[in-house]
Amino acid sequence: MRAAACALALAFSPFALALEAGAPAPELAIPRLENPAQALSLASLRGNVVYVDFWASWCVPCRISMPALDALYQRNRTRGFAVVGVSKDVSPVEARRFLTKVAVTFPLAIDTGDAAARAFDVKAMPSGYLLDRKGVVRHVHRGYNEASAAALEREVETLLKESP
Repeated sequence: MRAAACALALAFSPFALALEAGAPAPELAIPRLENPAQALSLASLRGNVVYVDFWASWCVPCRISMPALDALYQRNRTRGFAVVGVSKDVSPVEARRFLTKVAVTFPLAIDTGDAAARAFDVKAMPSGYLLDRKGVVRHVHRGYNEASAAALEREVETLLKESP
């Protein structure tokens, strides 16, 4: 009886809800940073390999990861690679100020209410979720360093070679 109770407790714990590799990505439409009246839909990117990157202006590693991610996007976007940068800033003003110093070319959204962050179960900053062409999370990256950047490049390359 105790074993069953423990199993049920674990099944309903917050850790059981973590979005990890193998899970379908949440179907979200996130307000665009440039124009919050317009939404950026993850479903509209289906068929592409997509990296959903959660960042914030106060995130020190984001200052390094964002330019590297933009370079990866630039090299691979014509091959079917998309990036969606999701700001966790409370104010769009803070996010835009950050972007004057760290400019990127991929589409940006803002998650002021944290709905997207909760749906993806963001646990660290930056956090990234690499989706295959069918919208399945294949890799989760928490934090940023040279090793994780190299791993992401290899993972993107592998997924781009898979048939749609």
